[in-house]
Amino acid sequence: MKQKSKFSIKEIKEKLGGPLKLYINGWILAYFKGDSFQIGFQNGYLMANEIIDVINSLKLYITNTIGRDWEFFRKAASQLYLEKLDKEYRNELEGIVSGIKAYNKKVNLDLIDIVALNGYFDTLSYHYWLKNNDKVKFYAPPHCSAFIATGSYTENGEIIAAHNTWFPYLTGKGYNMIAIIIPEKGNSFLMQAYPGTIYSGTDWYINEKGLIITETTISGACEFNPKGKPYFARIRKAVQYANNIDKFFEIMIRDNNGGYASDWLIGDSKTNEIGCLELGAKSYNLFRTKDGFFVGSNLALTEEVKAETKLDYNDKASSPIARRERWLQLMEANKGKINVELAKKFLADHFDASSLKENPNRNTLCGHIELDSRGWKEWECGPYFPFGAFDGKVSSSKLALSFSTWACWGKPCGTSFKAEEFLANHPEYKWQANGLKDIPAFPWTLFKAFII
Repeated sequence: MKQKSKFSIKEIKEKLGGPLKLYINGWILAYFKGDSFQIGFQNGYLMANEIIDVINSLKLYITNTIGRDWEFFRKAASQLYLEKLDKEYRNELEGIVSGIKAYNKKVNLDLIDIVALNGYFDTLSYHYWLKNNDKVKFYAPPHCSAFIATGSYTENGEIIAAHNTWFPYLTGKGYNMIAIIIPEKGNSFLMQAYPGTIYSGTDWYINEKGLIITETTISGACEFNPKGKPYFARIRKAVQYANNIDKFFEIMIRDNNGGYASDWLIGDSKTNEIGCLELGAKSYNLFRTKDGFFVGSNLALTEEVKAETKLDYNDKASSPIARRERWLQLMEANKGKINVELAKKFLADHFDASSLKENPNRNTLCGHIELDSRGWKEWECGPYFPFGAFDGKVSSSKLALSFSTWACWGKPCGTSFKAEEFLANHPEYKWQANGLKDIPAFPWTLFKAFII
C-alpha cells in the first residue's frame, strides 16, 4: 500500500536566489523566473541532459511506429509554427537553446529542434491528416483519463479535478517535470511538462488566478488546419493570460489549427464553476456548470465534432467508450462524496465496464496496454505494447487557490513498470531497449508553488 507524503519547500524559500531543480519522489521540481528569454535559458541550462534524452526517445519512437524521421518534425516546425509564434514565446524557445549551449557547447540542437519538440503533438496531428484519403482514415492516438466535478457532486461543493496521462512508456518517461513558471507578464503557473517545452503536453496546469486546466484528446480526430496557430502556443497563452473560463475559451478557439484535438476541462476555483471545451479542428462546443461534472476518456461528445473523427461509436468494448461508461458510474455512485482522496482512487481504478470485471487493460481508467493481448491498433499499439497510465494528478478549489496539486509519479494503482523484465517477456519490443526505462510507482506528493 502506498503511503501519502507531503513535500514542503518553505524551508528553502528564503534562500532561493534563482532557478531551482529538485528531485522528489520520481519528479523533477523546477522553478523558472524572469523575462521570457531568462525563463527559457533556465529551462535549457538546468534540464539540458533531460531534453537530449527526451528528443532521442521521440526519434526512436516515431521511426519505429509512424514511419517518420525527426527531419519531418523539424520541417513542420520551420514551415508551420515558427513564424506564427508570439515574440514572447519565440524568445523563450531561443532562451532554451542558449541555455543548452551554455551547459554544453557540443550539443547538436538548434532552435528548430526545440520548436519541433514543442510542436510534437501538433505535428502528429499534421502527420495523420496528411495520411488521410477517401478510402482509408488514419488518426492520431488518443491519451489520458480525467474528470472535473463541482457543486452537489463533491463533498464540500468545491471543484475536484483529476487526470492521469497515457503515453508510450518510451516517451512518457520524460514527463516527470513539475515546473513553476514566474513570468514578468501575465499569470504565474504550475504545470507538468517535458523539459525544454513552454507548455505542458500532458496538460495539467494551475495558474495563480485559481484556474485548473486539463484535457483528454479526442479519439479518431483526423482534421487539421495548417494555416492555424499551433496548439502548444495557444494553450501556453491561455494558461498565462486567462483569468476566467471565458478568456480561456476565447484564446483556445482563436486561430485554432486542430492540433491535439481535445476535450478541455477547466475549473475556476474562485467561483467553483467548471467548463468543457470540446475542440476539434473545424467545430467546437462549450459546456459549463456550477453543479455537475465533465469526464474525459478520449471521446467526441457531439455530432459536429464526431463528424471530424473516424471511430466506431457503437463499439462498447473500445477504450474511450468503456472508460466513459466507468467514469459515469463512478460520478453517480459517489455523488456528494467526491473529494481529493476519492479522486486518487478513481485514477487507480481497474474495473472494465465492457466486461464487467476487475481487469487492468486498455479499457480501465488506470490504463495497462502492456497487459492487453488486443493492443490497440488505432494507437499504433500491437499486443502488449508498453503504453498506458504512468502518473496521477489531483487538485481542488482549495488547493488551487493555494497554488497546489497532489501528484504521483508512476501508475496510480501502485504497480511499477520494469523495463528489463518487460523486454525479456516481449522481445518484439526490443527496438525500444536503448530508451525504455523503469517507471517506479512513488507515493502521492503534495506540491505547493510559490511566488517570490
